[in-house]
Amino acid sequence: MNAVLERFVLVLALASLAPFASAADNKRPITAQDLWAVKRVGAPALSPDGKWVAYSVQEWSIEKNKPNAALWLTDVASASSRRLTAGTGSDTAPAWSPDGSRIAFVSKRGEDEMAALYVIPVGGGEAEKLVELPWGVSVPAWLPDGKGIVFATQVIPELAGGLAKADLAAMKKEAKRRKDSKMTAYTSEYRQYRWFDRNLTDNLANRLLRIDVASKALTDLTPKYDRLFAPSGEVRFDIAPDGRHIALALNSIPPPYAEQPNTDIVLLPTDGSGTFTNLTTGNRYGDDYPRFAPDGRSVLYTRVASANAQGELRRLWRVSLAERKAMPLTTGIDLSIDDVAFSADGRQLWLQAEDSGLVPVFAMDADGGAVRKIVGNGSNTELDSAAGQLVFLGETTSRAAEVFALDASGKPRQLTRFNDALFAGLDLGKVESHTFPGAGGDSVQVWVTYPPGFDPKKKYPLVQLLHGGPHTMVRDAFSPRWNSHVFASPGYIVASVNRHGSTGFGEAYARSINGAWGDKPTEDVLKANDYLFATIPAIDRNNVAAAGASYGGYLATWLLGHTKAFKALVNHAGVSDFMGQYGADTTTYGFTKEVLGGTPWDSPEAMQRNNPVAYAANFSTPMLITHGEKDYRVPYGQGIALYGILQTMRVPSRLVVFPDENHWILSPQNSIYWNYEVQAWLARYIGGKPMAKPEFKPAE
Repeated sequence: MNAVLERFVLVLALASLAPFASAADNKRPITAQDLWAVKRVGAPALSPDGKWVAYSVQEWSIEKNKPNAALWLTDVASASSRRLTAGTGSDTAPAWSPDGSRIAFVSKRGEDEMAALYVIPVGGGEAEKLVELPWGVSVPAWLPDGKGIVFATQVIPELAGGLAKADLAAMKKEAKRRKDSKMTAYTSEYRQYRWFDRNLTDNLANRLLRIDVASKALTDLTPKYDRLFAPSGEVRFDIAPDGRHIALALNSIPPPYAEQPNTDIVLLPTDGSGTFTNLTTGNRYGDDYPRFAPDGRSVLYTRVASANAQGELRRLWRVSLAERKAMPLTTGIDLSIDDVAFSADGRQLWLQAEDSGLVPVFAMDADGGAVRKIVGNGSNTELDSAAGQLVFLGETTSRAAEVFALDASGKPRQLTRFNDALFAGLDLGKVESHTFPGAGGDSVQVWVTYPPGFDPKKKYPLVQLLHGGPHTMVRDAFSPRWNSHVFASPGYIVASVNRHGSTGFGEAYARSINGAWGDKPTEDVLKANDYLFATIPAIDRNNVAAAGASYGGYLATWLLGHTKAFKALVNHAGVSDFMGQYGADTTTYGFTKEVLGGTPWDSPEAMQRNNPVAYAANFSTPMLITHGEKDYRVPYGQGIALYGILQTMRVPSRLVVFPDENHWILSPQNSIYWNYEVQAWLARYIGGKPMAKPEFKPAE
């Protein structure tokens, strides 16, 4: 059966349902600037009675190049909303008190030097600052008695002492000395010494603290702990229903971190004794995201169980606290679990997991068994439950995330509409899901986004977006960075292929590229071209380009050396040379011999077979290279070295470097300029109407 007959098309009910836009619609194409006009709704937190939901709403200023965020409340039954805080600072991480009368949150306001812990009455009134610490606070959670709040911070272990006033003053003084010092060298003898865009050589340690709300007295729950819980600095924990213990995820591998990290779940008392009990000694690799069952007798968590975990499913496990017996709950289920929430009686679980380009909400008995799809459209994340009510963030490619509730009928109901006015004025092309036979005859899914005002009688260039990871998935979700509608707005048809190696299509599919990163993905991308040419006659097959980031940049460079099918390529923060990639923050842990094909000291020839620059003799396609200098995930030397090769070979190429950005371009003005550079490069080779060069006015 040929690809045309085999295809199916799922036309989503998105913001623009018609393939044509008329002048009467009075709508306009989306711009890169619009991405920063979107109000970004944060993770929802349900009140203990399940009747109210709290969340942050972040708004960005392009002129000031920074955001602010306020807390909002929405009545679940009526969907009526009100603003709780002024949002002149950055109010985030709302946490309800057990009686539902107060909300703790994190904010940096007024004269605050760092993010501080605040509490505000739900019924109205001023927020009270409980504590500000030298390295800020994060992830607050109330103890069940309502008298205390547990939160995370960082300390200098040698100066932390008992966190008395003198100890905090000493740490603050040392923090200022480090900031003001003209000597900027950093040194290390550890394998793990940096993360994304920051160095880990400042000798900071994570701590969990308990604060008494009435007296503001601090108790260190992890005294003498002398390193980070995780290299990322993230802290993931859950408090037992009786308040006596905390389940905490931490990396149990000590310095110099030469071995692959081993995230374990430890049981930690809340009395300040600091005695850890490891609950997951039976697994050498990743146990993470702990969640107490409502009866407090067990802890749920996710697990990966192999050294070569690239593409491995995160399976859901449960450990009983009495017997210390661990058992899997999702054996035989070909889904990777991202999040979990309990029903009120603890007998049912709601699960979040990727599935074939979507992120549904599933339900499963708490003892395991088959899963049932409850919410099947779009991408649904940040689950929270209380009193039998479930809330979550829901989004699609054409609608930014908003808060949804699961009604008693089992149907999702939208509670917030912060971006309706903005999207009502945007002409977003339709989005379709297709499948086609890819490498090895496997079914491969691809998202297709049409340009605004699409006319099937005209011809449009095709741009393929190559997603990163490599083990991630192009979701039906609204992206603030690689936004398919912004890519389509110059007049392109945009395709995003969930090629081999993508998650959400089963473990075998995700792991199928290990040891051969370029082979099956390249075949999928080229077969996607053929399929789309045959399926969508409006595509101008003589004007086709591809653009990717991170692993997608690797794939762009691999295509550079293996095909002439594209007139132009874009490589953002891409891996181009495996040798240089050993300077990354995590390569030697995750990208093992089994993943890369070899190592510089073991089977270097096999590694070189998968190394894009090994095929430099074939480079001829024009390429735009963009990179952030603070990128420690794919060090920016990867980009400038590839640019040097292309320039010396006289291959048309352009370099755009952002000195203050990391693996992602995260600030408004840089992001807008990045989109301009990409559109201008593509237009140079495949046509289209790119955005005008942006001009930024100084903030008043």
